[in-house]
Order: sequence, then structure tokens, then C-alpha cells
Amino acid sequence: MRDHSHHIQLTREEAVRQMLVAVDELPGGFGWCAGEVAKRSAVERVSVLEACGRVLAADVRARATLPTCLTCAMDSIAVRFDAFEAAAAGGALPDTTTWERGRDWEFANTGTAMPAGFDTAIVVEHVTFSEDGERVLAVDAAPSARFAGTRPAGSSMREGDVLATAGSVVSPDIAARIAGGNVSTVPVTRRPRVAFIPTGDELQTPGSPFVAAGKNIETNSVLCQLKVEGWGGIFVPFQTVRDRPEEIHAALAEACGTADIVVLNAGSSKGSGDWSCEVMEEMGRVICHQTNHGPGHHSSYAVIKETPVVGISGPSGGASPTMDFYLRPLIRHFLGLEAVAPRVSARLMEPFPAAHAHGHKGARVLGRPLPGEKRPLEDGPDGFFAIRFLNVAPGPDGTLEARPVAGGPGSAAVAACNAYCMVPTGPGVEPPQVGCVLQVGFR
Repeated sequence: MRDHSHHIQLTREEAVRQMLVAVDELPGGFGWCAGEVAKRSAVERVSVLEACGRVLAADVRARATLPTCLTCAMDSIAVRFDAFEAAAAGGALPDTTTWERGRDWEFANTGTAMPAGFDTAIVVEHVTFSEDGERVLAVDAAPSARFAGTRPAGSSMREGDVLATAGSVVSPDIAARIAGGNVSTVPVTRRPRVAFIPTGDELQTPGSPFVAAGKNIETNSVLCQLKVEGWGGIFVPFQTVRDRPEEIHAALAEACGTADIVVLNAGSSKGSGDWSCEVMEEMGRVICHQTNHGPGHHSSYAVIKETPVVGISGPSGGASPTMDFYLRPLIRHFLGLEAVAPRVSARLMEPFPAAHAHGHKGARVLGRPLPGEKRPLEDGPDGFFAIRFLNVAPGPDGTLEARPVAGGPGSAAVAACNAYCMVPTGPGVEPPQVGCVLQVGFR
């Protein structure tokens, strides 16, 4: 039997911290690795239309001064302020019945240059026109000052002004502002290529004509692809690898030579066919073999050929939160974003549904021996935590309220919920009580 006693167990936070330190120490920095296969530059230029959702790699500056001249701010008539100076000071409005279009007034529409010779605008709602629109019969309001109703040259932006800063995620509004500065392309951080390697003799492709005896459907590639693309990465699928050390080694070598991040799925527990940890130890540096929470206890981190490798255990119900915990921070770090999303406070409004009893090695649980079908928790200095799933929404007073959902990972209720929290578990540990404040993360 293989010896797992040397396996490193870390908390979620410590595992992520150590991995981020490790990738920052790679030659050239994360995303600029000069490994066995040269990686492409971590910056690329795309059109503004393709930039939405991308992270700017540098400040974007205006290439024009706008407006280019005195411009009308709204649909108006252009006038000379001298004609209204007395009215602006409290006197009578001028008689406009003899005014001629082009000499005494002119139409001036929003965003257009003020007609030559005119310096002030009055919105059309204050003007009464003749039926043919050629004469101003009356004006019922005076402009407040010279240049009222206009925008001076350069009032929106000047050439060289920063339109958006490096590290910003381009939104439709930011894209429109950039385009408004006469900019058509922008530098963005390249999307990281994320290779996904599923392992297991029992896996079968979704959509097969029938499910063979003893086979399971491989669904984590679907889960991983949608998460990676939603987080801003490029998904690189690999064929399912059998539980053979040499095949896992070959797949990892290929993936680490072509991708920025590798996800190795399963084969990380203590079954006779689980070889992921041994292969990663042979090929590179293992940061942790497992973490102190479940589901996802056998989640791991390693660096192989200057490429971070995320070991994700289990079926989709457990793989989903652990991809959130360990893969998403790496993608965000590669893109130059804050790696870990902050947690928020929410008040527990209902009791947690009963969970399965767990205990430490050799311990009795609730006065009874640990059942043989229950996996014992592995000793660790930081305790062990269960991921519990919640629906979080504002209450009547605006305070966030958390309501636990029943069902295990992968169930319909859990798949539909929007948040999670980490709850300490083990012999004699009481679950959080109604009314307490939880630290929750959104999914």
C-alpha cells in the first residue's frame, strides 16, 4: 500500500497564498514563463468591440481633443449673448419678430458646432417659431451668461487624457468612452490557456449511445470549460486519461508545455488507481496534497515545468466549489485582478440541515464508533470544515440574510443556490446557530 503519511494539508487560504507566491517567483513572472515551450506574450491588442470583459494591460489615452470647437449642448437656437445681456440682468426680453435666420439666429443641434458668429444657445422649448420655421416669433427665457448652452473645445477630453486605467475590466460604458477618444484598439492581458485533464478508467463521454456497466459520465470538462470561459480564460480540453502513472505523466508533460494553467481532475485520493499526487511529486514541486475542507478534501496544488497545476478531486458537486476556490484565483491573478473575491457578512436565518457525522481517526462520534462507510477526518492543526451552501438575499432592513439549502453537492437545490460558507465540523463541534453572522462567499 502506498504511503500517504507525508501528504501536506493546508487551509484554503494558505494553499492559495503559497501558490500565488510560487507563480510570482517563476522566471519572468506568471504569464511570462520561459519554460520548455516558450509562452506567448501576456499582452495582446484587440479591437474595442472585442474588448468588453477583458482586462486592460495599460492606460488608454485619448487620441483627440473633443469637442474640437465650441459646440451646442442641446437642441437649441444659436444667438448672440449681446442681444440678451439686458434680459439676463433682469430687463425685458428682446423683440425677435424681425430677426432673420442666419443673421440674428440659427438652428444649433446637440453636439454640432455652434454656427459662426454666435456664442450662446437657448433650448428650442423656450422658442416659438413661425409655421415655416424661418422666424422666431418669441423667446420666453434669457440665457444666464455668454456661452450658456454650449460646450467649449476640449471640455469632454483632451488628447493624451487617460480614458481608462490599466487593470480595469472593460465594460460597455468604458468601451464607448475609449471609442469616443478616437481609439479603435486597446492592449489587454492575454487570456490564460487552461488545460483540463480528466483521469479515470470509469469515465465515459456524455452523449454516448449507452452507459456501459461500471462506467460514469465525465461531466467535469463541461463544468470546467464554462467556468474557465466565464472567468476570462481559454479552455484547452484533453482526452480522458486512464489510471496509469505513465499516461498521467505524459498528459501532464504535454499540458504543462502548452498551457498557462493545468487542471488535473481526480486520481488524487487513496484508491489503488489514484496516481495523481505521486506523478506530480515526481515531475515537480507539490505545494499541498489536500486541504482541510470537504467536499474537495483531496484538492492539490503543484508547479510542474514552471506551470501551476490544480488538482481537483471528485465529481462535479465537489469539483465545482473547489474550482472556484483554487482555479479561479489563478486565472484572476494571471489577468492582473484581485485573486480572491472578498467574503461578506450575512445573518443566519434558519438552522443548517443535519449533516453526516464525521470524526477524527480512531475517534468515536456521538458516543458510537465511526461507521465503516464514513471517511475519518485527517488530523490537522487548523481543524476541518464543511462547505455548506446557502441562498443569500437582502432582508427588509437591507441586511443580508442567509438561508441554508438542503441536499448534497450536485443536488438541484445546491446547484441553484448563490452562496456558501465554511462551517467547522468534527466531534463535539456545534453548527452555527440561528442569528449568528456568517462570512459567506458568492458563487
